[in-house]
Amino acid sequence: MNDAPQNTALRRAVRRSGFFTLSFGAVIGSGWVVVLGEWLRSGGPGGSSLGFLVGGLAMMLIAVCYGELAARCDKAGGEFIYTLQAFGPFAAFLVGWFLTLYQVSVCGFEAISLAWMLRNLLPGIALPTAYTLARYPVTWDALITGAIGSVVIGLTHWRGAAAAIRFQNVVTFGFIGASILLIGCGLAFGTIANLQPLFSGLNGGSWTLGALWTFATSAFFLNGWQAGLHAIEERDAQVSVKSAIASIITGLAAATLFYVLIIASTAMSVPWQSLLTRELPAAAAFGALGGGGILGVFILVAAIVSLSKTWSATAWIASRLLFAQARHGLLPGALASVDPTSRAPRNAILVVTVFSLAEVALGRGAILPIVDMLAICSALSIILCLSALLRIRRKDTAAHSGFRVPGGTPTILVALASAFIMVAIALLRPVLEGDGQIPLQWTLLALWGAVGAVVWRCSR
Repeated sequence: MNDAPQNTALRRAVRRSGFFTLSFGAVIGSGWVVVLGEWLRSGGPGGSSLGFLVGGLAMMLIAVCYGELAARCDKAGGEFIYTLQAFGPFAAFLVGWFLTLYQVSVCGFEAISLAWMLRNLLPGIALPTAYTLARYPVTWDALITGAIGSVVIGLTHWRGAAAAIRFQNVVTFGFIGASILLIGCGLAFGTIANLQPLFSGLNGGSWTLGALWTFATSAFFLNGWQAGLHAIEERDAQVSVKSAIASIITGLAAATLFYVLIIASTAMSVPWQSLLTRELPAAAAFGALGGGGILGVFILVAAIVSLSKTWSATAWIASRLLFAQARHGLLPGALASVDPTSRAPRNAILVVTVFSLAEVALGRGAILPIVDMLAICSALSIILCLSALLRIRRKDTAAHSGFRVPGGTPTILVALASAFIMVAIALLRPVLEGDGQIPLQWTLLALWGAVGAVVWRCSR
């Protein structure tokens, strides 16, 4: 690969509020509007809430461990940088390779979800099918809205970190305000009787299995807080690593609380069993509270707002991953250049935007299997990064002044065990729910790994 440019200094423009909104905003997307019924089906309101509480605690332990890694190496790149420091270029390339695809794929997923949400909110905008791919129709309205959204997000980041964080703050705090209103209405006007049975298993089975599945999905639904770590190099001069980590963990805690409260308020709005067959259970529940269904419309608007902040935070992660890999010589050096005025990695941002536009054209049929595959990769990267922390600690036993894991090695081991459980369930679930064939996610993992091996060989 070409050598990275010498001038790769990013602008330090991210304050504590930015670290909070990157963390919370990346975690809470729009998926909860769709899958809330599955959470209720698997363990009832009590089982699914318990699963998220335990999953949130586990992810916060993991975030604390990542905090020490960030303090030891406060450069853009997050997991890629930590793995590079502990295990060298090859392992770091694999982490960067898979996580970059994951983040770019999530950008495409959000672009596709935007069109779907708008169709539910404004059915009149629906346009005919342009073509069919992988048995899924790709409509003209999906192509148009996805393309517009990709360009808007790309231009926001193109202007620099300050512009991107301003957008992230406005949208995230706006969503939090809307969430407080919605959850307050559900808790105030719903009834506790609708929560019964509080604990209920799938098809009459044990609710504990459902709670365990919800805990495992935390590797996906409570993932994304790492966006703050990818901004650690761009923190304001007045923001210490310790305060940035505290803001990231606060954002993750707030996201966990949101999931628990939205499950409770939705289930209290109507008898929760009636939501299991609804396409958008959260919208159906709040729409039934009264007011002519205006709360159901309001929740769709809130979901679209939520989607935009997740999309923006994911674009931030993807561009910084590309930038970091290029700066260390594992991708073309042009991706490590920064604009002299905005101090933004514009070439990396452009690549992310182009990939988002391409994924809009692929439609749901191509994107969803990739997202499922790379959710597993994200969980595996957590295991690798926690192992990296243990390795770095053995090599450098000196106390670090920036941030150190409370409780030391035992805390790291508990976090590592939690990550292993999440990964094991994520890997085995496709087998248990399948028809005896090799899961598609496993096949895609092997194929993308093979492509990565070829790229690595050529780059060397």
